[in-house]
Amino acid sequence: MPMPKPPTEKRQKPPFMLSITLNIAHLRVRIHCTESGCSKGIEALTALYEHSEDADGADLCFTIKSSADGIALACDGEYIWTGKEAGEVVAAFEWAFYNHTIAMLYPAFVSLHAATVSWQGHGITIAGTSGAGKSSLCTAALLHGADYFSDEYSLLDKKGYITPFPRPLQWDNNDHPAFSRQDMHDSGLFGEGSYAFTGHDGQPVTSLLWHPRHLGIAPTKMSLLILPRFDASIAAVQVEHVLRSQALMELAEEMHHKLPVQERLRELHHRIPETTRFVRIIFPDVHQAWKQVEQLLTKG
Repeated sequence: MPMPKPPTEKRQKPPFMLSITLNIAHLRVRIHCTESGCSKGIEALTALYEHSEDADGADLCFTIKSSADGIALACDGEYIWTGKEAGEVVAAFEWAFYNHTIAMLYPAFVSLHAATVSWQGHGITIAGTSGAGKSSLCTAALLHGADYFSDEYSLLDKKGYITPFPRPLQWDNNDHPAFSRQDMHDSGLFGEGSYAFTGHDGQPVTSLLWHPRHLGIAPTKMSLLILPRFDASIAAVQVEHVLRSQALMELAEEMHHKLPVQERLRELHHRIPETTRFVRIIFPDVHQAWKQVEQLLTKG
């Protein structure tokens, strides 16, 4: 008579855990997430930063975990947000991650609302308000072989160098007016990620994240500062040289740190090299605008 089989023990699935440590300038930022629904978005948002194998010690630590009211987000134990939807919490994390990191980097770095790329040894910073064409000109540069540093947070140190802060290029729609999604894929220069959440109007929103493949590693000196302005009403690209004093006044408005205006100007004056050139580029077509940038740099 065959012996009866012992009862099979039901193995419990180990709890989900995503743990990432990032090196950003001199900071180490750790992210612990025990919510699997948030993991794809967190990984997409942090994919371009330098990941550290060393998990000991952190200057900032973000946690995402279940709570009685939903999914809770905290930084260094301080509550930030609770949401019912994973995508909503990822969006809150994105905002908190940038703001807390930028605040902690000061005063070693000031953060400019600007894109930065490096092309053939030239550090190019493109500063402007939303809609001016900053990210568009940055994307055009990347399609022509530039290395990516940032499209939103350009970290300027006290010696005039920009340190990488490579957040993904971010579009709210599938296609950009100047760059089709297919062309971006066909270039072979970008990977893609995304996360989705429900907007304030109750409609679904997908945040499309482009991951440039050519990243700047070492800090680059700011050789050229561009103040862009998209203008569909003009026929051709216009390039205007800008006085240093005027450029610094405009750039002071694009700093993320809430400092008095005089202090912002003083910081910029001391940090930006005397050799930096300042130009305003007004353009109806971003591809033609980048060609003008290449000409400026090759002619010296």
